[in-house]
Amino acid sequence: MALALGRSLSLFMLVCMSVCLSVCLPVATVPGKMLETIKTLSLQHPQKGQSSGSFFPRETLNKMDDGDKRVVLGKVLEVYDKLFDQMLSQPPTDSQSEEKKKEEAGIRYLQERVTLLRRTQYKKHLLLTSTLEQLGNIQINNSVVQSKALWDLPWLFDEASSLAERKRRSLRRRRAPRKSALRSHVLAKLRRAV
Repeated sequence: MALALGRSLSLFMLVCMSVCLSVCLPVATVPGKMLETIKTLSLQHPQKGQSSGSFFPRETLNKMDDGDKRVVLGKVLEVYDKLFDQMLSQPPTDSQSEEKKKEEAGIRYLQERVTLLRRTQYKKHLLLTSTLEQLGNIQINNSVVQSKALWDLPWLFDEASSLAERKRRSLRRRRAPRKSALRSHVLAKLRRAV
């Protein structure tokens, strides 16, 4: 029972991956072989129970700017890499070893594609996510950590404030040409009307 549930969950994750990839990447960049492999694996293991929903809500990703999307997608690709490892480590549920070999080959192919994309296009983001994980593992109840954190707060606060101010100025600069163009357009219409 638990093994069947694990396989159903694995298939659910494959279906979610196909949805996520189709949302996150333009269809033209997803190789046909990859889409066919996902379809084949999905057909081999039809979903039972709750299969609606998504691994990662599209709306959340659509609200992010490109920099944030790259960080999140880098982490999502890492999760898929681990997911494929888990799927490959599950023992077979039936004696059809040829079918199991095809399934494993399909999963390995998908894992290779995801890993290649992650390692070539998201290198910088791998460093960023590992840094974020290290921050999440800081022992905040440690008095030495607390003391160091207090000493670091002034320069970190200054850096965070400066970054926010630079972004605000950048947005103002981008809006200024539009406002002046609109103002010029309105003034030109007024001159013609007079």
